[in-house]
Amino acid sequence: MARRRGTYLGPVYYTTYQVAKFLGVSLPTVVNWVNSGLLAAHRTPGGHRRIAHNDIIAFARAHNYPVGRELLEAGSGQRKVLIVDDETDFSEMVREYLSLRGGFEVEVADSGFQAGLTVARFKPDLILMDIMMPDMDGFQVYRLLCEDPETRHIPVIACTAYRDASVDARVREEGFDGFVEKPLQLEHLLDLVRDKLGIPVSA
Repeated sequence: MARRRGTYLGPVYYTTYQVAKFLGVSLPTVVNWVNSGLLAAHRTPGGHRRIAHNDIIAFARAHNYPVGRELLEAGSGQRKVLIVDDETDFSEMVREYLSLRGGFEVEVADSGFQAGLTVARFKPDLILMDIMMPDMDGFQVYRLLCEDPETRHIPVIACTAYRDASVDARVREEGFDGFVEKPLQLEHLLDLVRDKLGIPVSA
C-alpha cells in the first residue's frame, strides 16, 4: 500500500521503551504488561516486540493512563529516516528509494556534526549511519546518540564500503542495530528498516 507525503495509511508500531516514555512508566512495567497479555504486542521478522499505536491508546484509556498530545499525534504521520553520509549521490539514491518504495519521510545529513543538528530538529525514527566520514566517524556519532536519553532508543544501522573482520567486530561491540555494506541491495535495506521499526514487510 503506497503512502503519500504527510498522509498516514497504515499502522504505526513502537518499541517497549517508547511505550514506557509515552505512558510515564518504567520499561520493566511495559515488558510485564506484554508478558502477561495485558498489552498486545507483535513480533517483527527479526524477533523484536512492537506495540501498535491504536493498541497503546486503547490500553491507556482502559487503565486510566493519561493520553498525551505527543501520543495522539505520533500515529498521524510518516515514519522518519535520517541518512548520515558524506557521499551525496549515495544519499540521494537511498533517500529516493526509501521515500518512493517505503513511504518514509527521509532527510540527509552530510557529516557527523550535521547529524546532531538534524536529529534534534527532525527527530528520526531510524538512522542509517555511514561509518567512515571525515569530520566525525559513525562510531563517534553513535556513542553520542547512546549517551543522550532523548536519542538512545533510535535504531541505528551502520553502513560502509570498507567492511572487514575488524569493522564487523567493532560494529557488534558498539551495539548497532544492523549493518549493511555498500553497494547496497536496496530491497534488503528496506526490509531491514521495516524490521527495525516493527513494520510488517507486507505493509
